[in-house]
Amino acid sequence: MATNQACLDIGDLIDVIDLLKRCGFPETKWYELGLRIGLKKSTLDVIEKNHPHDVSRCMTECLSQWLGRADNVDSRGGTNLDSLSDALRSMNETAVAEKLKHHVLINIFNNRHTVLSQSLCDSVAIAWLLYAEHMLTQEAVSRVVSASPSIPNQREALLTAVKGAVQTDPNSLHTFANVLCTISTNVSLGQTILDDISRYFPAPDDHDLPAHVVPHAEALIPVHKDLLMSFISS
Repeated sequence: MATNQACLDIGDLIDVIDLLKRCGFPETKWYELGLRIGLKKSTLDVIEKNHPHDVSRCMTECLSQWLGRADNVDSRGGTNLDSLSDALRSMNETAVAEKLKHHVLINIFNNRHTVLSQSLCDSVAIAWLLYAEHMLTQEAVSRVVSASPSIPNQREALLTAVKGAVQTDPNSLHTFANVLCTISTNVSLGQTILDDISRYFPAPDDHDLPAHVVPHAEALIPVHKDLLMSFISS
């Protein structure tokens, strides 16, 4: 895994602690977690000696060392939630790893909701593109189209549908961001979300914008025949 991506640092300590608590990680497993995220046994032994019988403090110190990139942390993937998730899965804490990713991706969407609701362009075009990606249903697209001609209402209908999709499958946030990047007026919004995702879950290689950014006027928007006819006849 590449480690030249933006990493978490000591300033993120309390957020990482809170995140693991919310996801149900047992603090009693702090020592094994430390080993799997790249800390040396000697480092963990010192933590245990300095804070005997205080698993909460040991957990905090363990994560602090990790965020400080001590020992072999970089060779284990660095200080990002992707490497942390890998460590959790290797401990058979798969449910915790899934909750962690789910929580973070939903938070990314929620944190960007305000700017999306104010700046998003071409909501109908985006809805159809997401339908083509099997992220939105025909019913969801219909609600976006029906909100016309109010641009704010179209945005809200689209974002409500996207939020529902992300809550069901957090990985769909990446699909949403990539679709935004295919429409020139939304590239900055899409790239911001991709940057947010890569900060926590870096890809093996640096992601780039799609090779061809499609201007809105040229965007190919797939329209299901039956649904299109219902719009025409209404």
